[in-house]
Amino acid sequence: MINFTRAFDSAWERMSIILFRPFDLGKWFVMGFGAFLAGLLSGGNGFNSSYNQNNSNGHSFNFSAQQQQQNLNNTLSRVVTALQSFQTDVLIVFVILVVVFALAFVVLLYWLGARGQFIFLDNIVRNRAAIADPWRRYSRQGNGVFLFYLILVGISFVVVIFFGLIALVLAWSAITSHTWPTGPALGGLIALGGFYVLLCIPVACFLFLFREWGMPLMFRNNLNVRAALGETWRLITTHPGPTILFILLRIALWLAVIILSILACCFTCCLAVLPYLGTVVLLPALVYVKCFSLDVLAQFGPEYDVFTVDVPPAEPTPFTPPTQLG
Repeated sequence: MINFTRAFDSAWERMSIILFRPFDLGKWFVMGFGAFLAGLLSGGNGFNSSYNQNNSNGHSFNFSAQQQQQNLNNTLSRVVTALQSFQTDVLIVFVILVVVFALAFVVLLYWLGARGQFIFLDNIVRNRAAIADPWRRYSRQGNGVFLFYLILVGISFVVVIFFGLIALVLAWSAITSHTWPTGPALGGLIALGGFYVLLCIPVACFLFLFREWGMPLMFRNNLNVRAALGETWRLITTHPGPTILFILLRIALWLAVIILSILACCFTCCLAVLPYLGTVVLLPALVYVKCFSLDVLAQFGPEYDVFTVDVPPAEPTPFTPPTQLG
């Protein structure tokens, strides 16, 4: 059985030692940067013109003036059409560039977040403020997590497209008739949405446990992603009760951190809204939550104790033959 009370107490003691014994503002800012990086892993214009070419002012014009007005209107119409075509081409290029930039930015965030997870772990376990050394030391593990999440994003995209196509088929008759789905179509959409939610919940829980338990095991035991996923699954299936309770407690801690972030925003005149500064302000809460997860993991056995990563294994006592009498 996992002693969660002991994990709460131990996490508080570790957080106090790391951040307040002694208090070092420089250490806070460096560790806050690592926590900020780790948190990165945890998202046309149309142009229409209309011209009224009817003469409704009640005045009479001769044929020549009317012809000149018609020619001017035709010229303006051609100019507007050309501008619309040019704007459409520019808009298409602009949208493509924005999409490419957004995808590249998301990929960059995933990469920094994967590397930041191991930086933050290193700073907590070794009680130090360092960026460069853990960045180099755990590059293989961080890059492995980054590739895993990229594959996961690709799979998620395919799943969303698949469910979207099914929803489109179910709602097609309502879409073509400009009405809301009713009857079997509405029931099918509700069932499809419920199934999607039921599919997402266990996947999200497993990814959460992989981040909280699997990645620390990669950090401690030099595992690759596949082995860490296997270890995470083994812990879940071997200890289902403590795992469920751990998830519920982490949800409670997550809600507490949200409340603290709101209070910090109020007391700091909204400075806590800024991403990096907000992480520095909330660093005690973030370190405490991470220490709680690591302390729970350590109770599964000595091979899961991340805080002993630098402790060499005990050497076996050499066998000494008994002294023969006589």
